[in-house]
Amino acid sequence: MSNGLGTPAGACGYAKTGITYNYGNVAAASSKLWKNGAACGACYLVKCGIKGICNGQGVKIVVTDRGDGDNTDFILSSHAFETMALPNKASQLLPKGVVDVKYERIPCKYPGHDSLMVKVTEQSRFAEYLSVVLLYQGGQYDVLGIQIYDGSVKQWKDMRNAYGAVYDLPNPPKGTISLRLKLKNIASGGAVKLVKLDNVIPRFWKAGVAYDSKVKLA
Repeated sequence: MSNGLGTPAGACGYAKTGITYNYGNVAAASSKLWKNGAACGACYLVKCGIKGICNGQGVKIVVTDRGDGDNTDFILSSHAFETMALPNKASQLLPKGVVDVKYERIPCKYPGHDSLMVKVTEQSRFAEYLSVVLLYQGGQYDVLGIQIYDGSVKQWKDMRNAYGAVYDLPNPPKGTISLRLKLKNIASGGAVKLVKLDNVIPRFWKAGVAYDSKVKLA
């Protein structure tokens, strides 16, 4: 984007939120890190090491897109890329385009957003088609799947991973909607757990609205 921030067309499906997610410090993950979209929402600390140009502190980024460059693991937004530079050195770092970096997975933290949000995407149509994306997932979790509870048959049903971080289901259950997330905890050696979001989506839900789950992932 010309403003150096994220893009509303990112492969994770964050739409307009992807523009300013994490203050614009976002990145596209390479095929190696993409993990069929499970990389979406993952946070990393990325540092470059060019003496006299890089600040050594690096930048904390969130994966919001997919992209492959010239043997790169990430394609950073311009804002994130220049944040790795020393004061008044961004103009020397940006033209390099590709630089060697060190990176590590870190817990995600979003000031002002302490709990997980479930956004009903703009493509949803009430009572006919439900599409959701998770926002502000804390900690170090990969989302492996989302299920929806169908009270009419008293069963959990798998939602389809449409693309990136977007999950959908035609003819969703009527009434308030509960979801169950299958999460992989990267910080604890890859342990998998299920997290319920009871009645997280109201009965008369609206496309484009994000609902607070009141659940904190740390």
